[in-house]
Formats: sequence, C-alpha cells, structure tokens
Amino acid sequence: MPMEWEREEIVLKQQGGKQASQILLEGDIIAPDSKPDVNEVLCCHGKVKMKDVRVGDDRINVSGDLDLTILYSSEKGDDAVYAMKSSLPIEDIIYMDGLEKDMQVKLTTTLEHLDCQVINDRKLGIKAVIGLTANAERVHKVNVVAPGDSGGMAFLEGKLRMEEVVAEKKEGFTVKEEITLPQTAPAVGEILSCDFYLTDQEVRPMDGKVMIRSNLIVNILYTDDQGTGTVHSWSEKIPFNGYLEADKITPKSVVDVNLTIDDASIKTCLDDDGEPRILDMNVSIMSEMSAWDATEKTVVTDAYAPGMETEVMRETVIYPVCICRAKNQFSLKEKITLDQSELPMLQAGKTWGTLHIQDVSPQEDMIQVEGVLNVEIMYLCQEDDHAVCMANKGIPFNQKIEMKGVMPSDEVSTKGRLEEMDFQILSDREGELYASIVLEADAKRQETAQLVTDIRLKNTDISQKPMAGAVIYTVQPGDSLWKIAKHFDTTIDRILMVNDIEDPDKIYPGQKLLIIKMMR
Repeated sequence: MPMEWEREEIVLKQQGGKQASQILLEGDIIAPDSKPDVNEVLCCHGKVKMKDVRVGDDRINVSGDLDLTILYSSEKGDDAVYAMKSSLPIEDIIYMDGLEKDMQVKLTTTLEHLDCQVINDRKLGIKAVIGLTANAERVHKVNVVAPGDSGGMAFLEGKLRMEEVVAEKKEGFTVKEEITLPQTAPAVGEILSCDFYLTDQEVRPMDGKVMIRSNLIVNILYTDDQGTGTVHSWSEKIPFNGYLEADKITPKSVVDVNLTIDDASIKTCLDDDGEPRILDMNVSIMSEMSAWDATEKTVVTDAYAPGMETEVMRETVIYPVCICRAKNQFSLKEKITLDQSELPMLQAGKTWGTLHIQDVSPQEDMIQVEGVLNVEIMYLCQEDDHAVCMANKGIPFNQKIEMKGVMPSDEVSTKGRLEEMDFQILSDREGELYASIVLEADAKRQETAQLVTDIRLKNTDISQKPMAGAVIYTVQPGDSLWKIAKHFDTTIDRILMVNDIEDPDKIYPGQKLLIIKMMR
C-alpha cells in the first residue's frame, strides 16, 4: 500500500579513498653565465608547487614544479656565498580504485628527499623524492522518512550524530610591505634566499565570517653592497589578518583553515640616502577553509503498523565523525655538537629547519606523535679551504597529546609547523638550538547508521475487526519496549497503560508484563 511520508534529505560526507604515492625526480642544472663557477654546494632547498590536480575515474593527474634554491661557494677559502634558482617539472598519475571524477580530493605533498651533487664547475645533478597523499571525499545524499505525524504508524526514533558542512572556500590574500633595514645592518647587495612562513595562527568563527590572524615571518639571507660576497641575514615579523565570508558560519561552527604561502617576491629599493636598504615585499597567501556544525538529527530507525504487515526499506551508511581536535605547542632545546669530521665554528650565519612527522599512534584519550626536526646550520669557520661550512643534524622528538574520547582504532591526522628557531654558539664545537613546534591533531571515527528510506504497508484489508488477546510475557536480556511491542503487534502506549512501569527506558530481565495484543 503506497503512502506518502514526510521526508527530509540527509547529506553526509563519506570517505572516497586514500592513496599514497612517491615521485622520483632527476635532472641537471646549469649555472647561469652571470654566476661564478661552483666549487661546493652548501645547501639546496626545494618547494613543491602543484599547479593542476585533475580528478578522473580511478585516477588523479597532477602537475607542478619543484622550485629549487641552491647556495654554493665558488673558491676555496672564500667566505662569499652565491645563489642560483631553478625548477624541475612534476608530472604524475595517482591511481585510486573507486575514485569518481565528481569527488573532492585533497592532495598533500612532502619533499621527502633532496640531493644536489656537483658534476662539474658548471653543472649540478639533482635527485628528489616527493611524497603524495590523496584523500578523496564523496557527498552522499539520502532521502529518508522524517519523524513527525505517523498516521497510525509506530516510529522508533534515534539520534544521528553528524557534521553538517556550512562552508567550503578557497580565497587568496595579498600582503604588501616595505622593510627598511636599519643603519646598523649592512646594505643589500644581492638577496640569496628568502624564506616565508606563518606563525601564531588564530582562527575565530563569527556570525557570517571567520577571522584569521597570524604573523608572517620573513627570513632574508643576502650579501652586502660592498661586492665582497659576505653573507648577512635579517628577520622580520609582519602581522597579518583577514576575514573569510560565509553566510552559514556561526560562533559555534568548527572551522579548519589551512594557510599556505602561494607565491612571494621581494626586491631591493633605495632609501632616502640612496642606499639599498628598502625591501619591497609582495606575498600571496592561500587559505583553504572547511567549516561545519556538529549536530544531532532525529531520524526514524524502525517502523511498523499495528494490525498490518509492514515492510521497512533501509539504507546503511558509513561516515566519519570528528571525535576530538587538539592543538599542542612545545619547545625543543638541544645541544648541537659537531662531529670530528666537521670544522670548528667561528660565527653562526643562518639556520633552516624542516619538520617531519614519522608516526602517529592513537591510544585511549591521547595520541603519541613521533618525528624529527632536521636542522641545517650555516656558519663561518675561517679554515684555509672552507670559510663557509654547513652542519646538518636530526633532532628526534616524542610528544604525547591529550585527546579525550580518542580510541586506538580511530583515524588521526596530524600536521606540524615550526613556529620559531634560534641557534647560539657556545664554543667552537658546540652550540644550543631552540625550537618552538606546534602540532594540530584531528581524530575521526567511522560511524554506522541505518536510515529508513521508505515504508510500505502490505495488508490493506483492515475491515476485519481485530480480536483482543492477552499474554504474560517475561522480559528477556536485550529486550526493549519497542521490541516487545513490535513482536506482539501492539504499541508501547498499550503496554504502559496496563503495566506499572516507572521508566519506559528501564525494563529488566525477568520482569513480568501484561501484553494486550491485536489478533487479526
């Protein structure tokens, strides 16, 4: 017997698949004619920039570039440092079974290995390994029977814990700033490298928008304008703030914003005295926002019609729910000791750090994060053959983060960033490194729910007058009033009417109930 029920649409985000892959890049770089010959590579840094991610059935086509900055020395014993920039193209296909072209894919890239070797004084050989992780999500819509006027039906209602997406948005911000070096710092000859990163990130949802605050850190390595090639460094902190507009966002919304440096340029300008001390900076910051409201929807999980045969159609859905989010900031203080093969330190120059999370282990109410901070230290040593040297150290860390409600079976994703780092020389063979690290963790659990999508009444002949019957029923373990009422083709109200039950949700095994049932 077809009937029209009140309906509503449930929209769920489901996992569409996850796939990890690696790309091996190899190539040669030729030093520009304007640059001196290469004697020794001091350091090589790379940044992965994906330009195009195209999703198809069972595959993802990715393309982009690995941008490289190489610092090198030209002559033995010279403290001059030179820089060259280049890039290697990235083209790859990630295969993922079950992927559909209308799914949303989030791609994470990691530069896992980078090596630069001198082939001759004009050519360098590059080898790089790039790790790719693709997470696919599908939007699944289910048209379900909604709770409401049952029209004589008995409805069993349940709570569906879910996350209702209220906003997904990508938006770019531009930061333009002029940095003026003080008279105490050498004027700029050539900018060798410029590192940009964001610290002290704060995200606050408001009515109809999200406020973002952060500090843009600029670290500049440059040679002075005296033509000697001597290296100097300068760091600047620039406050950054902005708003992302989204109508459905409220102060109670859960918001995740990922900020990345999309592009950056910096050029030298003359100050009022005609000296190259002004740095004109233009930085593009890309924000990727997801916002949702954690809600509980009342849904129909079962139904029957007393006196009629009832067929209930259901759909089983599996979907992820956020269990807990946590942010943890901690400090590393490590004594750095040079190996016997490394030359003694005279003066610290520049320090770079790269954070790698190696393992995340969820436990009950907490997670354990293991990783390593890879540090590169450029310093002057004043040896006959090596005026500028590099020390490379790996500092392991093991951090526990409290996350209430997390279980070992949950899926936890963790991202980390380096907020601050400083290196001080203690002696010619020892120094102390300080680093501030932020870890952000998100724990999700796969929930399973059965949703009633339709109800059909098979017995349409209700002209026959039902005959009442009575039975004494002994409650069994696992019973509920709903199960008992459905089994005897009666209603919970009828059972409560003739029995002394204080709490309908609390019946116990062995309890005797009088059941007035409908007999067809």
